[in-house]
Amino acid sequence: MTSTNVRRSPRRLPFAMTAAALMAASGAATAEPVSLTLEYTCPFPLIGDQPILAEISADIPAEAQVGQPLGPFQIEALTTVNEDSRTGLKLVGSETIEGVATSTNIIRTVTGDTNITVPLTIPQSPIPDETGAFTVPASGEAAAQTFTADQVGEGSILVGGLVLDMTARTADGSVAPAPIGEFVADCTQVAGQDNVLQTFQIVGEQTTDPVIGLEPAETVDFGEVQSGLTGEQTVTISNTGGADLGINNVTLGGTNSGAFMQTNDCTTVAPGASCSVNLTYYAEGDGEQSATLTVASTDPESPSVELQLTGTSYTMATPNIATSPEEVSFGAVQVGTTAEQTVTVSNTGAAALNIAAININGATSEFMQTNDCATVAPDASCAVTVTYTPASADAGAAELVIESDDPDTASLTVPLSGEGDDGSSGTVDFLLDLEGSTYINASDSTLPLNGTIDAVLELATGMYTADLNIEPTQGSFQVLKFFRKLKATANVEFEPVEQTTGTLNNGTLTAESKLIVKVPKVTINLFGFKLPIGGGDQCQTMDPVTISMQSPEGETFKPAEGGNLTGTYALPPLENCGGLTDILNLFLAGDGNEINLSLTPNL
Repeated sequence: MTSTNVRRSPRRLPFAMTAAALMAASGAATAEPVSLTLEYTCPFPLIGDQPILAEISADIPAEAQVGQPLGPFQIEALTTVNEDSRTGLKLVGSETIEGVATSTNIIRTVTGDTNITVPLTIPQSPIPDETGAFTVPASGEAAAQTFTADQVGEGSILVGGLVLDMTARTADGSVAPAPIGEFVADCTQVAGQDNVLQTFQIVGEQTTDPVIGLEPAETVDFGEVQSGLTGEQTVTISNTGGADLGINNVTLGGTNSGAFMQTNDCTTVAPGASCSVNLTYYAEGDGEQSATLTVASTDPESPSVELQLTGTSYTMATPNIATSPEEVSFGAVQVGTTAEQTVTVSNTGAAALNIAAININGATSEFMQTNDCATVAPDASCAVTVTYTPASADAGAAELVIESDDPDTASLTVPLSGEGDDGSSGTVDFLLDLEGSTYINASDSTLPLNGTIDAVLELATGMYTADLNIEPTQGSFQVLKFFRKLKATANVEFEPVEQTTGTLNNGTLTAESKLIVKVPKVTINLFGFKLPIGGGDQCQTMDPVTISMQSPEGETFKPAEGGNLTGTYALPPLENCGGLTDILNLFLAGDGNEINLSLTPNL
C-alpha cells in the first residue's frame, strides 16, 4: 500500500487553523459523500491551548476492489477559530492567515493499521476585526490507495492527529512579529469522539497460499554497544496469507556473522499468526559489524527473505581532564590585599572524571585555593578558586596541582604567578566590585547594576584609569499608552567605548565613563507568555552615554576599603530596535537619569 510523507517546517506554528486530513479508499464503486465534525486542542503562541472545531467532508466509495488504485480524492475542511485566537492574532496587527494543515490518519483493515498523512492547503484568509469566532477553509487531495488480497474484508478510515503550519501577515503583506507570525501547532484530538470517517468493503479473491512478512522488513541496527557487552533485538515473522507457512530454516551469514547469534520458536505459522527470532549482538573491538539473517519458508513467491544486521562496537570510555586557563597570572596586586581568579576543570572524555586531590606547591602562604571538585561527569566542569595575597613587593610563583584518574594525565599542573605592589612603583592597582542601580526617568523605573572596576592609581597625581565592566541587567516598566497597559521587560547591556578616568584627591573620587547602551530584547507579558516587541543585536543608543559620578558629600573613598559614587546622566535615543523603536524611546531615552553605586574590594 502506498502512503504520502509530509515534512513539517521547524519554524512555523499555527493560529487560525484548519482541520484534519483524511484518507480515502475505493475505486470502481460509486463514491458517496461523507462528513465528520471533530474537536481538537491546539497549543497557540501567547494564549496557550485553544479549542478548534473541524468539519471534514469528502466523496469516498463504500467498496474497494483488490489490486485497483482508489482515488485520489478531494478533501474539504471548514475550521472554526475561537475569539481568543482571533484576539491573539490581532494583537500584533495580523490581517490574514494562511498555511498547511497536515492530518495523520489510519486505514484499518483485517491485516492491521496503516498510517497515512494528508496535507490540506489553507488559502490566505482574512482575520475579521469584529469580535467573535470565525471560519477558515482548507482543501487537499488524499493519495490513491491500493489493497491486496489478504486485506479482503471490512476496512475503515479514521481521522487522527493534526499539525498546523501557519503564517500570519500584516496589512502590507509582511509576516507578523514573532512568535505569532510563523508557528507550528501540534494539535490533539479531544478523546472520546467517533473519529471514523467512512467504513468500506474490500472485495476480491482471498489467496490460498502462505505469505511471509518480516518486521522490521529490511534492517536491524543494534546501534553502539560497548565492547564486551551485548545488544538484544527481536524480529517478528508473520503469515498474512491464507494457508499455513512452514519455516524451513533461519540462518546467519555475511562478513561478521560470528558477532551475532539467533534463537527462534518458528516452525509452522498459521494464517494471521506470527513467531519470533531473538537476535544477540556481541560487541568486540572498535568499529561496525554486519551480517545477514536469512529465513527460508514455504511462501511460493518468496521462499527466501533476507534482513541486514548491523552494530557498532566501541572500547571502554575514559575521562580526559582539561583546565581553563592553563596558567594564571595575577599581575601586580597591592601588598596586603587579595586578588582572586577561577580555574575551570573540565572533563572532555566519555567517562566520569574523579578528582583525587588539589594542592598548591610553592609559595603556599601567598597562594590559596578552594574548590567544589569531586566527580566531574562527561562534558561537565567544576571550579577551583585561587587567591593571591602578596606579603611584599617581590614576584611570587606557585603551582596548582590537580590529581585525577585521567589515564593519560594523572597529575596536571597549572602555573601561578603574581607580583606585590607596595606603592614604590608610583602606582597602586585596585579591583573593586560594584553594586547599585540606575533610575530611568522616562519610565519611572529602576534597573539593578552589578560588575567590577579594575583601576590603576598614580600616587603622585591622584589620577587613575580603569576598566569598567557592568554585567547585563534587566528592568520592567509599564507601557501606559500601548498594549492595554501591559508590563514591558527590557534586557540591557553596557559596552565601554573607552577607559573610565577620574581622580582621587583628599578622599573624594570622581569618575567619567563613556558607554554604548544596548537593548537586545524587549518583551511584554501577555497571558503568561513573553511577546517580543523590540530590541535586537543592533538595538543601541545612537551615541555613547557619558556618565559622570563622584563620592557623595561628606563621604571618604579609600581604594582598600571602597566607597560610594552617585551621578546623573542623559540617555540618547535608541536606534535599530525594530518597528517599535519610537515607542521604546518614549520609555527609555531622555535626561534626568540617576546612578548610585557601592564599590567594595574584590576579595
